[in-house]
Amino acid sequence: MTGIKRKAPHNAAEADSRAGADPRPRPATSRGTTTSGPSPDRPNPGRAPGVSADGHFRQLYASEPDFRQLARRDSRFAAALHDNGQLDFSDPAATMQLTKTLLELDFGLKLDLPDDRLCPPVPNRHNYILWLKDLMDTTSYEPPGRKLGGLDIGTGASCIYPLLGTAQRPWCFVATDIDTKNLSYAKKNIQLNGLDDRIRLLERNADDPLIPLDDAGIQSIDFVMMNPPFYTSEEDMLSSASKKARPPMSACTGAPVEMVCDGGEVAHVGRLLRESLVLRDRVQWYTSMLGKLTSLDVLTEKLHEHGVDNYAVTEFVQGNKTRRWALGWSFGPMRPAEHVARGVKASLGKRILPPSAMAELLMLPADKPVDPVITRIRDAASRFTPQNQTTHERLSTNTVGLVALSDFRKRRAEVLEQQEREAREAVALSTRTTTSTPDRSLTATPNNASADNSEAERQKKKKKRARALVSFGDDEEEEDGAGPKLVTGQGVGKKNKTKVAGKDAGGSGEAEADVESASGDDKDKGQKVPAKVAVNASVGIVPRALTKAALRREAAEREALRKEFLLRQTAVKATEIAIPFVFYDGTNIPGGVVRVKKGDFVWLFLDKSRKVGAELGVGADKSANARRDWARVSVDDLMLVRGTMIIPHHYEFYFFIINRTMGPSNKLLFDYSSEATPTASATSGPGAAGLSRAPGLSELEGVSDDPTITKVVDRRWYQRNKHIYPANVWQDFDPEKDYSKDIRRDPGGNAFFFSK
Repeated sequence: MTGIKRKAPHNAAEADSRAGADPRPRPATSRGTTTSGPSPDRPNPGRAPGVSADGHFRQLYASEPDFRQLARRDSRFAAALHDNGQLDFSDPAATMQLTKTLLELDFGLKLDLPDDRLCPPVPNRHNYILWLKDLMDTTSYEPPGRKLGGLDIGTGASCIYPLLGTAQRPWCFVATDIDTKNLSYAKKNIQLNGLDDRIRLLERNADDPLIPLDDAGIQSIDFVMMNPPFYTSEEDMLSSASKKARPPMSACTGAPVEMVCDGGEVAHVGRLLRESLVLRDRVQWYTSMLGKLTSLDVLTEKLHEHGVDNYAVTEFVQGNKTRRWALGWSFGPMRPAEHVARGVKASLGKRILPPSAMAELLMLPADKPVDPVITRIRDAASRFTPQNQTTHERLSTNTVGLVALSDFRKRRAEVLEQQEREAREAVALSTRTTTSTPDRSLTATPNNASADNSEAERQKKKKKRARALVSFGDDEEEEDGAGPKLVTGQGVGKKNKTKVAGKDAGGSGEAEADVESASGDDKDKGQKVPAKVAVNASVGIVPRALTKAALRREAAEREALRKEFLLRQTAVKATEIAIPFVFYDGTNIPGGVVRVKKGDFVWLFLDKSRKVGAELGVGADKSANARRDWARVSVDDLMLVRGTMIIPHHYEFYFFIINRTMGPSNKLLFDYSSEATPTASATSGPGAAGLSRAPGLSELEGVSDDPTITKVVDRRWYQRNKHIYPANVWQDFDPEKDYSKDIRRDPGGNAFFFSK
């Protein structure tokens, strides 16, 4: 994509002299002709300062905006601000003015919005652009700040992402939308900011492809960004409209066309994924913002199903505001930096994190030999690979797809040869090279022997007497003062058994032995025999060959065991349990008992507890108001605290039950049975077979547990009070941590008051 890199001018002469870029996005390798920039009478917002201003942009919104300071700089915002310095976020006009003020003061952008369209929160959108810059900078051989082209799917009336992107980097955009009113206001905002040469609008239909490369005449593009509708229906949108702990833009003015789509954000991003599997590297990075953590879990699983492992996830947090997440994936070879690709806490679930791209470099002095280091590395690597893999195990992975018996025999011979070769190489690399390695003929072949010195080495070895194999007497045959030797070798012909006779049965007590002597040409070599073969632990006994029938039987047994395990697992997950709980806001408010299955997710329990809160009227003097408030609360606003442990939404209860996960104080987090509970028979007698009834609530496991152990907490309350006891001792669950050895301490680091 082409564009023009712009510095940040501070006078009109510099502003008038800057050049624009070709309005049509092109591949990153093409060069467009420069055209005259926007007219001097228009606002000059972006100036695309590039990398030099990245530090400034990253500091924006690191802390809460100072409304009084903003009011001193903008009289229109001062008119919307109360005398006490507070802003009424429930007033759409006030939130819209805040957006306009931030864009104008921090980015030099003008904005015009209708009253019935979404007013974007600037800090949240700005975080998306910052992440995109890191994503593109760390996956390119070119220096940061290069000219890029992007596609904004569903740009909205504000056209916020292209405006922010062009204000910070020399980027060009194609922006699409399906709503005519959105496109008309987006065009007006582009013209207000003099960005006609860098942002191109494209109207689409709902059933058109999301990525219109061919329709726009574009061969390739650098990135795709999207902020899809969160909700599956208008009813879902109304039930999830929450009071977000005084975040900016809490007054929702979005139209259904901007907030609702069939299947919600999971279906929308899933559609983008399907298109990316066709376009592949015509787009370097496919990205999308997500409003629910559960959506991120589902979509990363879809990436794994399609074999996409080059992806990035991150979390956008603005102070104590609502969290948002982002997902990006690529079919290119370069992986982003660790902090860009793995921007989500491991406690939220390691399965959603991409593979780590970090590697440790070993620096060696120029005068230090590398051979010892290579040997140590190989020895270390051998600890993580099976050293005693049997022939059957190797054949099971090397004979897949073979039909003919001759092919199987050939492959088996190759596997045996490979085993022998690896055994010899392992002995040669080790420091203990004095032993010999037998080959398939069971002939001892010294690894450190040569044709010249093999005889001399054998003469140096101490001669030992061979013990008799069968003892009938006490005599032995002596030959040059030494006992008999075993003769082995590939050239051994017909063997004769020579009985060594003793003097008499009452002799010295030495045993007689059967000694094999070679016939033919080997008689002359009887004195030159190799030593006994030492034991080599890395070379096992060659197992007998397995027939196809035996392999099929073993595969059938393995499959039967797998199916049996899955049936038991399904039965355990389908077993219902009862979880008593309380609502906690500094005090324990009685909640009730929620009926869930062992295989349910934590977020499903929170959703049921939310409905219990609406029915009981928790949190208000009048139950009618409370029910209305609870209808606006989403699952993402609630937390499950088990004891002092914050349990993430995406975990199943089955995970804690089957693993017997221990929490602090060496207690089980969820002390439920890991076996399936059979349902009671509804009737008895003939004809009642197969009939069962669901157990009553009082019959479920856990119904009598202490409800104060399980707390349902408003996340907004926790953010405001996490420095106060008991919230200050709560901690996020980490599957890698051993909590049984954890020492409980107070905020000052003292463990005295918690010791037993």
